[in-house]
Amino acid sequence: MRSLVENPPDGHDLDCLIRAVEAGGRGDAEGSLACELAGSVILESPHRFVLKDLVDHGERAPAWAYSRWCADLAYRSMLLAEDPRTDAAVRYVLAALYPGSLARVLDDKVEFLVLGTGVAAGDHLVADLALYEFGGLADYISERAEAGLLDRTDRIRDWVNAQMRAYEFVGVRGCRLVLHDLVDGGEVEVLNIGAMSQASDEALVGRLVPITCEPGLMFAARPISVDPGTARTVAEAVRTSEPLAWLEALSTALVAGRQAEGFHRTAATPFTSDLPMPAVVVDEAAPAEEAGRIIDLRAKGYSAEVANAVTVLEVGLIAAEISDRAAAAASPHIAAAMGTAGAFEAAAMECTGTDTAAAWRVLAAVVPDHIAERCRILARHADSAGGSPRRARRTG
Repeated sequence: MRSLVENPPDGHDLDCLIRAVEAGGRGDAEGSLACELAGSVILESPHRFVLKDLVDHGERAPAWAYSRWCADLAYRSMLLAEDPRTDAAVRYVLAALYPGSLARVLDDKVEFLVLGTGVAAGDHLVADLALYEFGGLADYISERAEAGLLDRTDRIRDWVNAQMRAYEFVGVRGCRLVLHDLVDGGEVEVLNIGAMSQASDEALVGRLVPITCEPGLMFAARPISVDPGTARTVAEAVRTSEPLAWLEALSTALVAGRQAEGFHRTAATPFTSDLPMPAVVVDEAAPAEEAGRIIDLRAKGYSAEVANAVTVLEVGLIAAEISDRAAAAASPHIAAAMGTAGAFEAAAMECTGTDTAAAWRVLAAVVPDHIAERCRILARHADSAGGSPRRARRTG
């Protein structure tokens, strides 16, 4: 492994990344991950964990997760090909959203390059511009992506014209976020996979894209959390129909002091969720302290990842017993936990006592389609379990 800051990729590493993107273009997630790991892994990057999550989902992965991966592959292809549109996107984002940082490095070519490289690699709005406003996603779909990838995606060809818009959070309805579209005043329902988790405010800026499962719309990537004033500024800009007006609106909010530099940068998420991933631990030799319930599960032979997932599911069952509303609030966490490799099987053993069937059915009604059937299976398992309840209520 290497630190990107201290050791840039060499020829072998770049070859591994190229082969990883080529495998991705064929729809081979496992092969793509293997190629990426064959090179020196960039410690600061969560990408290996993002891709491993998709691999762990296996055939159960929702098709829209492959659409998100397709967009990621499109941008990575542009970077590796040194597509000039990525340089243009970096310049636009630097000028609009990094005025302070840019002023500090303008007279230092090395530091300017470091800043630009970091923004290209880590700022999702650069990818947004390159993929949508500058046409990179449409080109990748028509010229580079193969049937093995495209056949696994969900309406990806309909994503290419997705528009950046501003929304106000209204509430949660089942597996849906209810949002007020500040551009046209309408109400929209969006798949709830965690966009409001750890959100700093009650408004969002992002791109809605079509999917085949209910409710028919989702965010192409985790949206930006903003204050209502910034959201209204973005909405007014979008109504002008100028392609980059939304970026200028975000810049206006920054210059006006409503936001601090870097406010727009969202946390890394899996393709299967909008829940922020844990921070990458560079010192992997330092283990985190484990809670009591996790220690109990680990003693039964479960991995740390599965033990954590089971405790999340147990909390979800408790939420379902409290109310449908509480269950809906837990929905993104339930979906993420159920996607952990081995979690479903562990839940069948640890979370299907006779008192859990009703709670699993409540959860089935508030989670996305690809998780609902697993909840119903666990409910049926609980119905037929008999005997004493097996679900431990301790979560601390």
